[in-house]
Amino acid sequence: MRNVEDVLEWANNVIFDQTGEHLTPIQEAILTGVWDRKKYPQIAKDYNCSESHIKKEAAKLWEKLGDDLGEDLNKFNFRSKVEKKYRVSKISHLHDSLLQIDNVICSQFIQTIQNQKPRSQSPPETSQTQNQSTIINIIDAPELTTFYDRTSELTTLKQWILEDHTRLITIYGLSGIGKSAIALKLIEEINTQFDYIIWKSLNNIPTLSTLQTELKQFFSQSQQTPLSTVIDYFRNSRCLVILDDLQDILKSG
Repeated sequence: MRNVEDVLEWANNVIFDQTGEHLTPIQEAILTGVWDRKKYPQIAKDYNCSESHIKKEAAKLWEKLGDDLGEDLNKFNFRSKVEKKYRVSKISHLHDSLLQIDNVICSQFIQTIQNQKPRSQSPPETSQTQNQSTIINIIDAPELTTFYDRTSELTTLKQWILEDHTRLITIYGLSGIGKSAIALKLIEEINTQFDYIIWKSLNNIPTLSTLQTELKQFFSQSQQTPLSTVIDYFRNSRCLVILDDLQDILKSG
C-alpha cells in the first residue's frame, strides 16, 4: 500500500463485501493509528474512548481483514503483512512489448502486453461494424457500489486501449481493492468505441473451449452469417472482452 488512504479504501471494500456495511469511525481510527505505528493507549486517547474498547474492536477487525488476506493479523504484523502482499514496481520497458507501471489504481499494478507489430488504427469496415450500436453484455459483472476518483489512471487505460491499441491488459491487486470497479468505470467511458463489449467471470467456466463457445455465441447474435472462430470476430470488429476471476483458473485441482 502507498499510504493510509489506500489502506482505508481496501479495508472498507473488504468489510463491505463481508457485512454489507462500511468501516465505522472507530475502525478507521484503529487502522490509521496502527498504520502510523501508534499503540492502543494512544489510539484510545486520540479517539476519546477506553483502551479496552479499542482492543475489542481491533480484534474483530483483524479477524475480518485476516480472512481476506489469508493471514493471522494483529496490531504488530498488520502493516508488514499488507505491505508484503503488495509489491511496488517502477516503470520499466522490455523490448517495447512489456510495460509495467507503478500507479495508484486502487494501489495495484496495471501491466500491458503488446504484440511486436503495432495494430492498425482501425479495423476494416464491414457491413456488421458500420453504423452499429455497441452490443454490451455485463451480466457477469459485480454491482458497482463505490468508486473513488481515479482520473489519471482511467486516462492511462484509455490511452493504452484507444490510442496505443494495446491488445491485452491485466489489472491485479489485493482482493476487494477495486479492480472490477475501475473496469466498470472504463466501460462506461469508452463503450461507444467498440462494436461488442462482454464481461465474463471465469468462476464457472471449466475450460477454454467453453469460454470460446460462449464468446462466439455472443458475437454471432448480430451476424447474418456467423464467422468461424472468435479470432475472426476480433479481426473484423472492435471487441472488448473483460475476463474476471482469473485466479479461479489458476487454482490447482
